[in-house]
Amino acid sequence: SWENVCFVGDDVIDLPVMKRAGVAVAVSDAVGEVLKAAHYVTHNRGGHGAVREVTDLLLKATGRWDRALSGYEK
Repeated sequence: SWENVCFVGDDVIDLPVMKRAGVAVAVSDAVGEVLKAAHYVTHNRGGHGAVREVTDLLLKATGRWDRALSGYEK
């Protein structure tokens, strides 16, 4: 369902999906309308680690961070 969707956007074409998504994220250099529609605004700009920032936050918030790292710590 849409409440389980996290969508990252930066331009007005993203607004319809952002308005339906359970978590709407704007990258820090998004246009003003997208920044206003977002539940969360990244610290990083688009193309400079913004999506990584979001995935790390989601993994940590859902208790999956340690499992995601487990294959790299051996």
